Amino acid sequence: VFGSGLQQSAASGKVLVNGETAPVFFANGTQINAQIPYDAPTDRPVPLSLLNGSATSNTVLVSLRQAAPGIFTASGNHAVVENADYSVNSPSNPTHVGDFVTVYLTGGGSVSPAVSTGVPTPSTPLSYVSGTNSVSIGGLAAFVYFLGLTPGFEGLYQANVQVPVLAPGDYPVVATVGGVASNGPLISIR
Repeated sequence: VFGSGLQQSAASGKVLVNGETAPVFFANGTQINAQIPYDAPTDRPVPLSLLNGSATSNTVLVSLRQAAPGIFTASGNHAVVENADYSVNSPSNPTHVGDFVTVYLTGGGSVSPAVSTGVPTPSTPLSYVSGTNSVSIGGLAAFVYFLGLTPGFEGLYQANVQVPVLAPGDYPVVATVGGVASNGPLISIR
């Protein structure tokens, strides 16, 4: 949520989605980052409002999709990707064809087994995205080993994929869940 005069800290920030309190992870007065509850309806617009002490903001209606993947970016339009050696992918630290990389994203939708909103994802069993999914790099299908919630985090998704055969360079990586494609930030390949 972006605006002015918002809560100054995650501890004081409250976001209500369809009447349910959403966990707040960050707030600084102009931005609030909160987790949309997993059980929020996707078949109709739902009310969203903010609470600051006893003051309540206006209520807006938001439309939610079952899935709306978005790959995290850093340094401009570079995807947040962990190389096979756990180093951060960048033009000066590219991955290699055939390597498995981890792409971090949000908005993967429902998972199985389900995880409660605001609770760190357990490491066993893994929670896989329920919707049909795929990942492409440079327009080529990448083998998806895992697409689901990242263990130890709340609401963070990851895709563990194998880099297809491509010439050295920077290529867009796109995750698709339930027919909805993500943004296409770049991954560097050597």
